[in-house]
Order: sequence, then structure tokens, then C-alpha cells
Amino acid sequence: MNAIAITLVVVLITFTIALSIFSRRFTRTTADFYLAGRKVGSFSNASAISGDYLSAASFLGVAGAVYASGLDGVWYAAGFAGGFMVVVLFIASALRRFGEYTVADFAFGRFGSHRIRLITVVAVLLTSLFYMAPQMFGAGSTWQVLVGTGILGMDPYTSGVVVVTAIMAFYVGVGGMKGTTLNQIFQFWWLWFAMFLVVVFAFGNGFNYPEALAKASTGAIVNTKALTAKELTTPDAKTGKTQLDAAKSIMTPEEFTKVEAAVAANDPKAKIPVALPSKNKLHELRTMLFAEPGHRYNSFDQFSMVLALVLGTAGLPHILNRYYTNPSGAAARRSTFWVLIFIGTFYILAPIAGLAGVSFIKDYLANGGTIAAANVHGLLVKPDQIMPTLGSILGGQWLMGVVAAGAFAAMFSTIGGLLIAAASAIGHDVYEKYVDPNASEKKRVMVGKLSVLAFALIAMGIGLGIPYFGLDQAYPALIAMMVTWAFSVGASAFVPMLLTGIWWKGTTERGATAGIAVGLFSAIAIIFLNIFQQLGMVGKEGILGFFGALTFPVLFTFPLGLLTIIIVSKLDKKLPDNVDQIWMRIHGTASERHEKQHGLDKVGSLLGTKKA
Repeated sequence: MNAIAITLVVVLITFTIALSIFSRRFTRTTADFYLAGRKVGSFSNASAISGDYLSAASFLGVAGAVYASGLDGVWYAAGFAGGFMVVVLFIASALRRFGEYTVADFAFGRFGSHRIRLITVVAVLLTSLFYMAPQMFGAGSTWQVLVGTGILGMDPYTSGVVVVTAIMAFYVGVGGMKGTTLNQIFQFWWLWFAMFLVVVFAFGNGFNYPEALAKASTGAIVNTKALTAKELTTPDAKTGKTQLDAAKSIMTPEEFTKVEAAVAANDPKAKIPVALPSKNKLHELRTMLFAEPGHRYNSFDQFSMVLALVLGTAGLPHILNRYYTNPSGAAARRSTFWVLIFIGTFYILAPIAGLAGVSFIKDYLANGGTIAAANVHGLLVKPDQIMPTLGSILGGQWLMGVVAAGAFAAMFSTIGGLLIAAASAIGHDVYEKYVDPNASEKKRVMVGKLSVLAFALIAMGIGLGIPYFGLDQAYPALIAMMVTWAFSVGASAFVPMLLTGIWWKGTTERGATAGIAVGLFSAIAIIFLNIFQQLGMVGKEGILGFFGALTFPVLFTFPLGLLTIIIVSKLDKKLPDNVDQIWMRIHGTASERHEKQHGLDKVGSLLGTKKA
């Protein structure tokens, strides 16, 4: 147990709770609770957006993906960093000028239909759940490395998930968007500084990027997994060989002897760490090298993953909601400019940290060093644990403490944004619009807080179920993988509707509704097919096998959603009666909108005079 690291995490938690309690006075109305009164400045909002965006996948997952997969992991950094270009060029300013509270409000205001508001709410909640899952997994994994023991009779992983859920539900419920914004600003700069420190310490300890990259690419990438004795000894249906045979071809005699002893013990619940050979998914006959693509993705997934990250950023409801907190469309554009600088520098640092992990961890273990994270063959069994492990090796307990607090800061900041997005979908888009439109402000805020608690409990259940179903063993660098699934769902459900709703006047309500539904459910279906295939529940033959082999569905589901909107809108042709006013509201300048409104008011005044 690292006392310094735990102390720094406790300091972080205490400070975030104090900020939330301080912000309680600013949550008297729904505009305060959901949007911080629309008074967040550009630089502050950019810091908060960056904190909202840089989740556990960024802080733990990107470095872990590079550590486990080399070049294929670097694509995460490129995609995450490039995603905001779509937001700044096509969405941010128009969305803020349109006003309202949420993405569902935009859909209703643009198309004037309760049906599209409700399908958007469903999409917001499902996308948010997909994004909450990796945050919960990151909480459990970081607790395992940091504390190593459970509380109240729970195992370490479960303890991490439960504690983080309780803290987040409290501080978001109490502080609302104001408290969440202040916390996200503080948390972003902490996690950015933590990543920066790790890279600085790596170079200070003699790390040389070109030399480390060349050394990492001298041999084939080795996979690591923790499998049961049954999984290790069950023959493959095609080859007749077992995972134990594969492990023997990689591991040293001393390492393999320990594996054989664990298999002989035949504990059905025990997970045995093993090293396994990797396959090149792009060129099956070539060795899978660190500096080449093909470890994680086949030819479809190479492009689809980057497309998911670039488009998915524009489809994350908790990120889009933050633009409503800016006082104007111009401020929203300025916020995104700063965001590009903040996250761009972060994503330059993360791959460096991943490669540094390859360079330092194996040498450290070979020289007799010990680490808290499970390892085999000189490699981490769970690559997502690279940051706290690297921090411990390079800078001792103090650096590990800063990194561990950074990991929790990354989770807290993103979870906070997701809880606010989910609460606004339930409390604002459903309760205020359909259940009790005449509810008092106090009652509306209370429903928002209860929505935060309910959504947090659902997310906690999903987080606890991840290791139960074996997902942490089915995928390398699971955190980054799950976040990309969330991006895929958001990109498929929201982005076709947002792009056409903002930039094509001919989009109809039926077209937009159909596009959301088709994009949303087709993406989720393919993701679950992939999960079932990885778990051995779906075969690799036929049409189901083809789609099940797609790690990321966006290459198919985004065009499908977009095409659905275009075809249905062309067939429908029923545009909103006030489409010209809507277009002015989205694209007009402030003076043009004022002039238009002044003209409408003048006409109304003349009509009133004639009636009199």
C-alpha cells in the first residue's frame, strides 16, 4: 500500500468535495444545475471540456494501448486529438447559437417533434452508459494497484468501483454543473501535469525515444493474459492446440514451470498469467512488430477506429452539453481553440509514456524489481495499469501518488460530465417536458439530483459486471477499447442528425428520427456481436461472423445513419413550418437575428393595431 499516493488521492477527493459544497449556492435553478448559468468563460470552459474529454481512456488507456500494441495504440492519440476539428468546424458555434439546454432540446427545436426528443434521450443515455463503463473499470483497476486491499469485505476492484461511484454521485448531485465545471478545471490541470511529469522523469532517467522505438521493434509483440486452467488446456477446434502450448513457445522454462504448477493445482477460479504469441491481422505471414500496424486491427478496423474517434467526439452528449455553458457562439469557438491546444499537447505526451513503459518496466523486473501490478514475462498483464506502475518505477511513491491522483482526476472529470448529461436527459428532457411541466425550480433540481444517483448506480453495476463476464481478458487495453465503443455509438446516433440538421435545410423530422434510430441500434448490435465473438459465443463464419469481427462499427453505421436521413427526408419532404426562422437562428449573425426578430415584432405590432 502506497501511503503517499493514498494521501494525495484523499487530498484530491477532499478538494473536489469542498468545491462541490462551495458551488451548492449556485444550483438554485435548472439553468444553474445543468448549465452553470451559461456564464463559463472560454479559457475556463476549455479547461473543463478538456477535463471532461480526457477520461481514463486518455490517461490510462492511450499509454496502455501504445505499451501493448505499438503503432496501433498511437492511432488512439491521433483520433482523440483530431476529433475536435469536426466539432469546431461544423457544430460548436451553431449549437450554442441555437441555445437550449441539451442535444435533445436541439433535436426538438430543430424538428418540432416529441418523438425525436425521446429517441435522442434514449441515445444520450445509452452513449453515456457505454462511456461510463470504462471509467468504472479504470476506477477498480487503479484501486487494485494503488491500495491493493478491499474495504467492507469487498475485493480491491469492487472497492474502487463502489468508492468512486459514491464520491461522484455526491459531488455532482451537490454541486451541479457549476461544481462539476470547477472540479473539471482543477482535475484537468492535475492530470495534464501528472502526464507531463512522467515523461520528464522518463527522459531524466535516460529514456531516448528513437533508441527505445528501435529496441521495441527488434522482436515480435508478445500478448499477455490471465486465464483459468480450463481455458489454458482446452484445445482449439481447428488446430487442436491449447493456449498452454502457445504459452510454452513464448515463455522461459522457469516461467512456464510456474504456469504448469498453477494448472496442476486446478483451481477453477484462479487466473493464471501467461505470455502468448501475437498475430498480424493485416499480414498473417509477417511477424507482428511494435512499429507496424496490425496487432489490434484488421483492414476494416484500421480506418473505422480513427473514423469513430474523429466523428465520435462530435457525438458525445456530455461534451456537446458543455457548449451550452458558454455565453455566446463566438465564446464556444474560442473554447474549442484552447481545447485543441490543451489536448493536442496531452496526446503528444501519452504515446511517449507508453513507449517509456516498454523501455523501463521489463528492465526493472529483469533486475529484480517488484511492482504491485500483475505481470508475466516482464510485461504487465493489464496494460491499463502502466501509468501508476511507471510512476512508481521512475519517481517512487511521490510520483506514483501524483499519477494515481491524476488517474482518479481523469475518471472524476469525465464521470461528472456524464452524470450531468444523463441527469439533464432524464430530469430536463423527460420530467420537465412530459411528467410535470409545471414543477417548481426546487422540485426540478431535486429530480436532476435523483437522476444523477440513479444513473450512477446503473453505471456501477456495469462496472462490476466487466470482470464477471471476462471482458478484461477478452481485449488488450480494455479501457481504450470501451471508450472507442462509446465514440462509435455517439458517432452513429448523433453526428448524422447534427450535421444534416445544421447544414441541410431539407432534413425532415422523420428522416432525422429514422437516422438516429438506425445509427444507434446498428452500432450497438455490431459491438455486442464483437463481444460475443470474443467470448466464443458467436462463430466467425457467415454474415454474423463478418460483422462480429468488426471491432468498431462506424465505417458501416455512420454512412447507414446518414443515408437513412437523406433517403427518408427525400421521400417525406415535410419540412417544419418555421424552417426559415430555424435557419436564421442557427446560421445568422447576432445582428441578423436581431433584425429578423425586430421585423417579426413589428409585424405583430401592426397586426395587433389593425385588430384593435
